[in-house]
Amino acid sequence: MAERMVTEDLRVSFGKHEAVKGVDMEIRPRSVTAIIGPSGCGKTTFLRALNRMHDHTPSARVSGRVLLGDQDIYDNGIDLVDLRVRVGMVFQRPNPFPTMSIRGNVTFAPKRHGLAKGRELDELVERVLRQAALWEEVKDRLDEPATGLSGGQQQRLCIARALAIKPKVLLMDEPASALDPTATQKIEDLIYQLKKEYTIVIVTHNMQQAARVSDHTAFFYVGNLVEFGDTDTLFTNPREERTEAYITGRFG
Repeated sequence: MAERMVTEDLRVSFGKHEAVKGVDMEIRPRSVTAIIGPSGCGKTTFLRALNRMHDHTPSARVSGRVLLGDQDIYDNGIDLVDLRVRVGMVFQRPNPFPTMSIRGNVTFAPKRHGLAKGRELDELVERVLRQAALWEEVKDRLDEPATGLSGGQQQRLCIARALAIKPKVLLMDEPASALDPTATQKIEDLIYQLKKEYTIVIVTHNMQQAARVSDHTAFFYVGNLVEFGDTDTLFTNPREERTEAYITGRFG
C-alpha cells in the first residue's frame, strides 16, 4: 500500500555547502510529485535524502525530519535495508546487473530478502514485468543477459526490479533523460499506471514531462523550495515570480 511522506525542515549539506535549505513538503500517496528546477538547484540531493542515500557520502550532513507514514526515517535504529525495501529508487541511467539474466535481475532482491521462493518467484517475475509493460517483449528470453535489452527496455527492467520488493514509495531520478522519444513515452505511460498503487517522486529537467505525468510539482532554486502545489496551477498560474520566470524560459 502506498505511503505518504513528509519532510520537515529538511537540510542537506556537503562540508560548508548547504545544498537543500529547510524544505517542508508533503508527498501524497498514489500520486506523482515532480521536482523541477535548473541544474545544481538541489533536486537530486533532495530525492536521495528520501531514502538516506547520503549515508554513503562522508561529507554529507542531513538534518530535519523525513516521515514515512508516521516514522522518521532518520531516527536511530532504523534498518536501512528495510527502508530501501519500502522506498525504492530508479536512477538516471539504466543499471541492470550486467552479469545476470532478465529473470535474475528481477528475482535477486526478493530472494535475498526472503520475500518469495520457488513458484512464487515465477509468478513475481511475470507480475512485475507486466507492471513495467515489459512482459510481452521479454517473456521468451527471461534467461538471456539483461544487457541485451535496449536502453528503454533496460530502464523498464530496472523499474520492474524496484517493484519486485513491493515498495511503498518509488523515487525516480530523471528516468527518461538517457532515452529516445519512443522509450520516453513508454516510461511516462508506465508512471501514469503505477501511480494507482505507489507513491512516486520524479526528478526531471523536462518541464513538459513534469506537466504531463505529475499531479503535484515542486520548483527548487539554489537549494530552496520556491513553490509547491497542484501541477496544473503551478504551470498556468504560479504564485512566485521566480517560478514563472523559470517555466517560461527566462532563466535556467
